[in-house]
Amino acid sequence: MAVFWKICVFVILALCSQVFAQNKKMGPLGGWRDANENDEGAQKALQFAKEEYNKDSKDGYIKSISRVIRLRKQVVSGMKYSMEVEVVVSPCSENEFTTEECQNQKTTNQRCSFEVLFVPWRNIKELRKGFCSTIGN
Repeated sequence: MAVFWKICVFVILALCSQVFAQNKKMGPLGGWRDANENDEGAQKALQFAKEEYNKDSKDGYIKSISRVIRLRKQVVSGMKYSMEVEVVVSPCSENEFTTEECQNQKTTNQRCSFEVLFVPWRNIKELRKGFCSTIGN
C-alpha cells in the first residue's frame, strides 16, 4: 500500500512539473502574446483602428499601413489587440484620395500606436488608444 501512494505522489509531481513547464512556455494566462499579422482578428483590428483614427483625425488621415512593427493580443472578456505600425498619412480624407487635388498632396510617414478591444457577444468594438507621431529623418 505504501508503494502505491509513493507512485501516486510521483505521478502527480511529474504531471505538475509538465503543466508548470507548459505554462512557462505559453506565458501567463491572460497576458499579452505576439499575434500573427495574417490572423483574421488582427486584420480586423488593424482596419478598425485605421477607420476610427481617421474619423477623429485633425492632423491628416491614414492612407495605408506600410509596416507592422509589433502586434500583440490579450484574452480579456473579449480580445484586446495592441499594435505598433508605420503608416502613410495624407492631408486628404479617404473620400478625397482620388481627386486630382489630393493626388499631388504630400504624404508623411508616421508611427502609430493603437489598442483595440473586441467583445463580439456584446457587440463592442472600441479604439481604446490611438496616437501617431511623425517619424524623424
